[in-house]
Amino acid sequence: MSRRHFLRFMVFTLVLVMFGVAQGADRIKVLWLRGGPVHDWRNNPPIVKAVLDATNDFEVTFTENLDDLKERIKQFDVLAVYTTGMTLSKEQESGMCDFVRNGGGFVGIHSATDSFKNSDRYWEMVGGRFAGHGGGRYTVYIYDKEHPITKNLKAFEIEDETYRHNFHANAQMRSLIRMSRGNEKQSMGWVSYYGKGRLFYTGLGHGKPACSNPSFQRIVVRAMYWAAGREVKDPPAVK
Repeated sequence: MSRRHFLRFMVFTLVLVMFGVAQGADRIKVLWLRGGPVHDWRNNPPIVKAVLDATNDFEVTFTENLDDLKERIKQFDVLAVYTTGMTLSKEQESGMCDFVRNGGGFVGIHSATDSFKNSDRYWEMVGGRFAGHGGGRYTVYIYDKEHPITKNLKAFEIEDETYRHNFHANAQMRSLIRMSRGNEKQSMGWVSYYGKGRLFYTGLGHGKPACSNPSFQRIVVRAMYWAAGREVKDPPAVK
């Protein structure tokens, strides 16, 4: 190879490397906290992660270590929570809530409201605390048709639990999706702001049938973009 061709090859290689680094730096970094004695937290989150991966816009890191909420969380753009019945130390509570208050995104799925019940600050941040549930197949209605997460979406059927909540006295949420079945008439997803941070929560996502539901996946992917302050997009598989 001549010197000229070698130099061209090296420049081309350097451009490709820099382009790859730039793409990686632009991805939304998600720390996904899992764990607890209930729900299949090992297998359900990866179903949604596969959809996030398909967008090529996210870099998802799973963790079961609550101490990652202290300092490591600062390396990420969004915290996703799929846990049940866990408790927080004061340092973990401060790390998580300060992360959101200072501008980090939060996406809570299903049993995220059935965790950290020793923390009033977490309850206030998320807005709701699990109070009970029903289940079965039901319709999810789009309550807010103007918010970026739910704009242009249509009502859909899902096999899932129907979460009910006790709401914190200081909670100010904007309900996006609801269910209505007999005596069950409640919000199944909302958004709010906590300081500079954007927060989304949905009561959907109990098991594999729900996590595999394309409409559920679409809402969660949109919520991840929104929580990160990015333009909301649909995953490639959803048209």
